Amino acid sequence: MKRVFQHPPEPASGKHYWRGLGELNDTPEFRQWLEREFPPGSAELNGDEWSRRDFLKLMGASMALAGIGLTSCRRPELHLVPFTKNVEWTIPGKFLYYSTTMPRRTGAIPLIATTVDGRPIKLEGNPLHPASGGATDTFAVCSEGKNEQSRRL
Repeated sequence: MKRVFQHPPEPASGKHYWRGLGELNDTPEFRQWLEREFPPGSAELNGDEWSRRDFLKLMGASMALAGIGLTSCRRPELHLVPFTKNVEWTIPGKFLYYSTTMPRRTGAIPLIATTVDGRPIKLEGNPLHPASGGATDTFAVCSEGKNEQSRRL
């Protein structure tokens, strides 16, 4: 059940605090606006009796269930395996360079990926692209480290 806030009684000193100029002036227009804005009985709940505590219990339970349901929403693990049959145009141990991009929130970073036997070993900024001028950021450098660490395990 909702509790109605009881305003404290007027202080004995006679001081009256107001919340705005309309309340200070106490004009009939302000009183009409006050009645329209806050009609009597608007603070009471009609129908089902939902307390604040019940509402918070329900919201807490729904958040917990949403968290449990989202624990299995992961990307599948990808394992790097060597070629069983090499592609004709590859030479084992030779570097191949690919021009690629890495998506970011504000756009994409142009990169050059250095690969050996189909595995990326280094990411550098593309010096031919005017957006980066050969620069890269820490996220691109660290993303290559993820692949490297998975091979070491």
